[in-house]
Amino acid sequence: MKISKIILVSLLISSITYVKSDDLDELVFCFVGDTGEITETQRLVASSLAKSDCSMIWHTGDIIYPSGIENADDPEFLNKFLTPFNEILNNKIPFYLTLGNHDYKKNPSGYIEISMRNDLINYPNNFYTKQFGSLCFFALDTTIFDKLYLFYKRWGHINWLKSSVEELKESCKFSIAVAHHPLFSSGDRDKASPQLATFLESYVFGTFDIYITGHNHVLADEGDLKETKQLISATGSLPGGSPETTAEGRFNVETPGFLKLKMKNDSTAEYEFINAKEKTVLWRNIKLGSGLRTN
Repeated sequence: MKISKIILVSLLISSITYVKSDDLDELVFCFVGDTGEITETQRLVASSLAKSDCSMIWHTGDIIYPSGIENADDPEFLNKFLTPFNEILNNKIPFYLTLGNHDYKKNPSGYIEISMRNDLINYPNNFYTKQFGSLCFFALDTTIFDKLYLFYKRWGHINWLKSSVEELKESCKFSIAVAHHPLFSSGDRDKASPQLATFLESYVFGTFDIYITGHNHVLADEGDLKETKQLISATGSLPGGSPETTAEGRFNVETPGFLKLKMKNDSTAEYEFINAKEKTVLWRNIKLGSGLRTN
């Protein structure tokens, strides 16, 4: 039996031994989204990420356009992810995935199997946590709240989220939630669907220090709501959707690029949006955090 090309590539990458520092002050967290189409923008962003100082890359969803993957052996994953991001993977930079609405159109569980085969691609479940010292990440699945036909998956996610926040609140001094859908935007798609907004307003805003998303094809700092800052990093292949003018104190552009974040201390994050073509900083800001908050 012949081994498929996608399995072979995955096995080769999985065999790489990689070591990253465990010191929080030495880690650089990068965020990119909506990368799933082969375009010049995708090439620019992939090249810029490969030449960056990112310790890891968090993907905010829509990994494969237009309809995700059939299974772990789908050649779409090779063509639209493994190949364009090959230099990053060869540099031993791991990815942490969240899924977008396009990734849900076929078989989202295929990404879990890909993760099991490949040490550099992390996706143990549709929602999961990851800690780096006192910094806690929560990868969320917002598509099940956006799409009415997935309503039966919601309470399992909510119960997991509530119990995980309660379990980790003593050890997390700074918290970041990563998912695909924003609650609001100063550009196109200015508001989440009612059922998604209810989830985000009840369980995300007011709980986490930063909420980082994709979906709106922009780079954006949308400010704070209930002391949770919303950032959008979603110009990985198809930019578009920024406003003609941006409100004072906010940032929203459609430039190909990505978001970088570094902890200055246990409770202070410094972040900046990077122009993939020019390798310049488009916007820089800080966020003072307080960990995980519960009502």
